[in-house]
Amino acid sequence: MSLSQRDLFLAMRARLLASTTKFAPETIDTEGQDLNLLLNLVAGAGEELSLESSLLDLGHYLATVTTAGDDAVDRLVSDLTGAQVQRFRENAAVVEIRFDRANTFAITLPAGEYQANTKDGITFRVLADVSWSTDDTDSKFVKAICESTGPSGNVDAGTITEIFVQGDDSITVTNPTVASGGRDLESPVDLLARARDWYVNAPRGTLSAIEYGAKQTPGVVSATGNELTRPVKAYDNEMPFFRVRLSVGDVNGQAGTALVADTRIVLQEWRGAGVPVLLFGSLVNEVAVKWVGLKAKPAYVLATLLSELSGKMIAFAGTLGPDTPIERADLFAIAKGIEGFAGVPMETLVVPADDVSPPAGYTNRIRAKDVSFA
Repeated sequence: MSLSQRDLFLAMRARLLASTTKFAPETIDTEGQDLNLLLNLVAGAGEELSLESSLLDLGHYLATVTTAGDDAVDRLVSDLTGAQVQRFRENAAVVEIRFDRANTFAITLPAGEYQANTKDGITFRVLADVSWSTDDTDSKFVKAICESTGPSGNVDAGTITEIFVQGDDSITVTNPTVASGGRDLESPVDLLARARDWYVNAPRGTLSAIEYGAKQTPGVVSATGNELTRPVKAYDNEMPFFRVRLSVGDVNGQAGTALVADTRIVLQEWRGAGVPVLLFGSLVNEVAVKWVGLKAKPAYVLATLLSELSGKMIAFAGTLGPDTPIERADLFAIAKGIEGFAGVPMETLVVPADDVSPPAGYTNRIRAKDVSFA
């Protein structure tokens, strides 16, 4: 537990008054007096040293924690971070829905009373009133939230297309961007990793702290920032341009406008004062993978090995944040780590031919449909 500046000031005040009668209490307590300024200066420095020491101890301790029960991990992390880090609960996806209509009479759809659905039955509840005045046929954009938690609500753009409005059957809906932010309960391993990151990024305003802060938004699991620079001729070098470009994504590696808006609010507590964060929702860059000529050792079933390889490559790509490449070496390491293949020669990985760096702001993902074997 670190000591505050006030705690240290009072401790020094008490010791000073107990050790000498040369100073009256009002001399110490009056703002602007030399002694008051000196004690506050020393107390402020002491507070910073105390915090650094506490954070160092916390970081060392968290680094040693590997396994514990869920409740024990929750209590441990909460206690050691002063309740600053709590387990992320299940979260529902959010999305911006566009409403259109052909009729011209006035109508209001009250918030919470209407639901829009995908064709396969995933339901989103509208969170704000949708209103048209007489002769108004403009599109309306309203935030909605999935009625169920988890990643199943992270639906593609253009898939929320069904709504029934009694009294105006001309109203239609769609989602111009993906629904995003739906996630399952955070695992103890992920919670401990985030607690360690909190220790590292306790000084806010740094690039890594801004990335960490973005991931405190419910539903955001990845964030990649770049400090923008501009050439400075006098120094023949690049200097910071007082801008940060930040891309965020959910468990699927993407973020729609609604999740980006939520993240922008959270970042007010993490960005440096006066430093704008240019925030973007990541898009998915699908990476094709093709293996040829893989063979199984005796007593192993090749189809089983290939299924395991496909699943592990997909899971690996799912851990990557925006702007992170997929390297051929990573794919070889996954294949060589599976017991049962009769060797994994370099020529067996045909696609990709080189490391795959995604376009700026995109997140690499490998889908089942993108994996093939021959």
